[in-house]
Amino acid sequence: MHRPLKPRGPWANGPVPVIGIVGGIGSGKSLAAATLAQLGLHRLDADAVGHSLLTQRPTREAVVERFGNAILLPADPAEPEAEPVVDRRALGRVVFHDPNARRDLEAIMHPLMRKTFERAIARAGRSNLPGVVLDAAILFEAGWNDLCDAVIFVDAPADVRMARVAAERNWSPEDFEAREAAQASLDSKKSRADVVLTNSGSPDEFRTAVLAWWNNEFKASAEVPPRSRPAKPRPSPGSPRGRRSSD
Repeated sequence: MHRPLKPRGPWANGPVPVIGIVGGIGSGKSLAAATLAQLGLHRLDADAVGHSLLTQRPTREAVVERFGNAILLPADPAEPEAEPVVDRRALGRVVFHDPNARRDLEAIMHPLMRKTFERAIARAGRSNLPGVVLDAAILFEAGWNDLCDAVIFVDAPADVRMARVAAERNWSPEDFEAREAAQASLDSKKSRADVVLTNSGSPDEFRTAVLAWWNNEFKASAEVPPRSRPAKPRPSPGSPRGRRSSD
């Protein structure tokens, strides 16, 4: 059984704060994370961590044992000794249409991803970085929000987000709607976040909003780290938490 690393420091999981980023598809989560990373925070991209783990033999073997060799790319005859490679598209097609298969994949991947996050947070603390930003669309669903000292919900209208993914990823409206339907309710994520930042304008406007939150709100509240603050009452179910830049 996986045992969480014991935090050593004033924040929830060590000596530096961890900022979680959530939001809908095409909302601008990556832009928010990149903006904080430019300030020196260590960026953890959950998708990239998951992809990296799939290239490692223990993870790959566990996934193949559950889903079979059909999720492997064909071997290259010129490199018969090469390690097998998981075909993420093939794996995605399996789990996207089968909730049970998706849960099985999550049971394999999520504990390994969490352990990777915990180790990265610890390293960031030893390196005296200003913090860590965890960019994870399924932050709440996976339970990784307990690694965070604050969670940002990046908000944007559905038509704006659809236009972005059509331009950047060549998705059809049907692609967008199917992927959106497969994720947890955005209203639920929004209500559980500590702050909502709206990204309906230009990238520069959104970067300014992210920097303003970090410099003027979070850093000011961070003068007294959470472990030193008196406990505050939990919000009632469905009520928003924290300050919002826009509704």
